[in-house]
Amino acid sequence: MRIEPLNFTRSEDGRVLAGVAAGFARRHGVDPLVVRGALVALTFAAGLGVLLYALGSVVAGPPGSDLGEPHPPDTRRDLALGSITLGALLLVRSTGVWLGDSVMVPLVAVTAGAVVLGVVRSDLRTPGASGPLADFTSGRHSRARITIGASLVALGLVLVGFVDRISNTVRVGAFATALSLVGIAVAIGPWIANVAQTAADERRQRIRSQEREAMAAHLHDSVLQTLALIQRTADDPRRTAALARQQEHELRAWLYGDDPPTGSSFAADVQAVAREVEQKYDVRIEVVTVGDLPLDDDLRALCAGVREACVNAAKHSGVDRFAVYAEVGAEQVEVYVRDRGCGFNRAAAAADRQGIANSIEGRLERVGGEAVVESVVGEGTEVRFTLPRRAHVAHEVGT
Repeated sequence: MRIEPLNFTRSEDGRVLAGVAAGFARRHGVDPLVVRGALVALTFAAGLGVLLYALGSVVAGPPGSDLGEPHPPDTRRDLALGSITLGALLLVRSTGVWLGDSVMVPLVAVTAGAVVLGVVRSDLRTPGASGPLADFTSGRHSRARITIGASLVALGLVLVGFVDRISNTVRVGAFATALSLVGIAVAIGPWIANVAQTAADERRQRIRSQEREAMAAHLHDSVLQTLALIQRTADDPRRTAALARQQEHELRAWLYGDDPPTGSSFAADVQAVAREVEQKYDVRIEVVTVGDLPLDDDLRALCAGVREACVNAAKHSGVDRFAVYAEVGAEQVEVYVRDRGCGFNRAAAAADRQGIANSIEGRLERVGGEAVVESVVGEGTEVRFTLPRRAHVAHEVGT
């Protein structure tokens, strides 16, 4: 019965001596350079590497033997073999059969560096290489970076190995440790940064995906539903236009976040008044607001006057589009309601048009403001509201 770990054949391709290292590596999914480096390091540990190579030559099968599918290459197996080699070195050191730390530590460091550089070289030659090792060795100046890092680490280990022969042990030991850490940082720092950048990119992609899903859900729940209603009411132009305007307001509020709750501020109340008149009288009102204030009784009276002016424009101007402009200044609040409709003669207005005096002008006068109505027949009407700001509302919303 053949032992599974020794179940390998000598290799004829890429062999250096008898093909033992290459055959073992190919069979067990390990890089041949790692196996050869381990054997070289163990050779200086009481000749253990030579003994293992000789044993492998005896137990290995002849080239070309059919032993089934080999293990695929795996970086974890390289690391495992490196750990086994390190453990074997420490075991030999504990027995006393040892050339001394001053010789073995630099030797092991140099051997490990040569193995790493050899693995890097073979990996760089492999097109489409992937995995942790390929990620580590990829990128601009990767070979120079790893060479410098490995050299610094080796130099630090050499200093540690000779520390017992140098005066001021603490200072030299600290310097050697710092040098080793710098070497490790140079060697793997860019790789760690690349891993962090990849994680950040994945997080951004996930956030974008969630935003797209939220947008798709909103479009389905609002815009697509409204479009379906418009298709069913295509024979009613007024209803279709009203649905389109309502959807436009909702979409703007969702996109730009400019739709605060009704009653929370002056600008929000002006917007609410305009939407109410639009829906009730099937007109389009273009609203522009500059600045904002918290609502109080005076501003509510102003908004009520604006509503009456909008209703008058919707009912009597003869046009289906007009504008409202509201501005919060340092000393007063101004609102303009303008239409380019038929206009009217104030003196000859019908009795039902006398609500201007009570619903608009009178309402503003009672709170210390003013409403001025200017109209020219055939050109349109403008209603200008002015309300002085009081001390108790002199602060802006959100400040």
